[in-house]
Amino acid sequence: MANTTDSGTFDTTTGAGAHAMERSETSADVSAVPVSFTAHPGSVKIARDEMNLAEFPLTVLSKRVDPSVKTLEFTDAVKGKNGDLVNRKWIITGADKFGLPTSSDDEVLLGLLKLTADDGLRQRKIYFTRYELLKILRWTTEGRSYTRLQNALDRLSGVRIKATNAFYDNESKLHSTRNFGIIDEYEINDGRDTRPSFFTWSEVLFTSFQVGFIKKLDLDFYLDLESAVSKRLYRYLDKHFWYRSRIQMNLFTLAHEKIGISRNYVYTSSLRQQLEPALDELKQRGMLSSYEFIGKGKSTEIVLQAAQPPRKTVSAQQSNTSQAKGDSPSGFESFLNSDAVGGDPLIDALVQRGIAEKQARKLVIGQGRDAAERRTAIVAHFDKLVASGSHLVSKNPQGFLYRAVEKPFDFTLPGEKSHRLERGSPQSSMKFGERNEARSSTSRAASESVESTRRDLEIRYLTERKRKLDALKSAISAVELNTLRQEVEGALAKLRAYISATRFSEALKHGVDEKLLERADYPDFEKWRKTAAL
Repeated sequence: MANTTDSGTFDTTTGAGAHAMERSETSADVSAVPVSFTAHPGSVKIARDEMNLAEFPLTVLSKRVDPSVKTLEFTDAVKGKNGDLVNRKWIITGADKFGLPTSSDDEVLLGLLKLTADDGLRQRKIYFTRYELLKILRWTTEGRSYTRLQNALDRLSGVRIKATNAFYDNESKLHSTRNFGIIDEYEINDGRDTRPSFFTWSEVLFTSFQVGFIKKLDLDFYLDLESAVSKRLYRYLDKHFWYRSRIQMNLFTLAHEKIGISRNYVYTSSLRQQLEPALDELKQRGMLSSYEFIGKGKSTEIVLQAAQPPRKTVSAQQSNTSQAKGDSPSGFESFLNSDAVGGDPLIDALVQRGIAEKQARKLVIGQGRDAAERRTAIVAHFDKLVASGSHLVSKNPQGFLYRAVEKPFDFTLPGEKSHRLERGSPQSSMKFGERNEARSSTSRAASESVESTRRDLEIRYLTERKRKLDALKSAISAVELNTLRQEVEGALAKLRAYISATRFSEALKHGVDEKLLERADYPDFEKWRKTAAL
């Protein structure tokens, strides 16, 4: 089995809030004029993530790939639809000339998904401009970024994935074996050609988009993360936290098979050193409320607790509605039954005591730590009742257990009354979940303070930028402004056949604004904030 390269931090060349077009790009360069990028450095960009690509790694965790490494291989095992164990294998090969995808290629992939979502997921072939995509990714618009983008497209178009029992087909609701690519073709055009650039998704992936096996993804949150490990972990957890707030799985499975950390790290201590900075970052950013390691050696498990409740409580009706809207993973009812996360011990305990697995999942999904601990205590009490032959469980033990864990805080455990909070105390009026939320609020406050400061700066920047634009437009004559508009419109002329009238109008207005700011040498957000008084 081929090993992945060692994990490493990838520092994105940022350009958040940058608005001046690179002077090396002429006005005739269609790729230098954005089509749908909204010029708000603090705006939330909602992209999409294909669920199969969120489950297993696609890239190495470094900016460069060892040329001797030609293949990445990941494996795991899940319970299938009929309850049998399904062994899955995910093999990635890169083109000999271009090599395996790197950590920055994951960013480009999500940028392409953002463009596709903006287009309404209507077609495999997506037209775009290089400038538009670079702005989405927060990369600078200098020459090296254009080269970097093209290299990423070369690697993404050259990669092949062999998914053995590992590609979830949302139509059949089964895991299938598929051999597929990411991008079938692409074309990049620069200032010497007024045609727009485009790329075409592979048929397999685009079909997965259309049948709803995609989810929303906060692209701003993703791009703000510091390391490649953090970004990969975020995508994996964001998928599974959609419908549950607690994940417990084998540490080595998470690190090697889900994140792609090198198999050269063979000890628990070394894996923790690789993962903990990313875990701490996600905790500080408000995604995780806690994490802990249980056990020793190869049996070590990691428990991850979401800071927020699940965003989706799944029912068959909701799944169908979600698929129609394209807002969340459809087919989740079957997906929950077939795509288990590392084996939840509480679910296993309930199943072993006669609760149907589907019912056990519904009971456990979305639980907080308090609910999990209480249900565990109820299971232990149930075992004592069964062992003693109690009349409480003699007639229908499974029914007794189901009712008890369905509403765990309504069930009274032996000796509990003497330990309950006194009536009227501040804590007694709070639900268990509310107390758990209160405990995590302090850690989130620090993260929110930092984000608030940045948002304040961004608002100041946009306000000053708007004033500058208004002043520039007031100072320029109507003739000069019209000439500038015609210049930009001429550069965009051939785009009319490929984009909507609204997108064209936005591109034209934005292009004129950029030209005015460029002539005035107005700084982008990153340069501006370095000199702004806090």
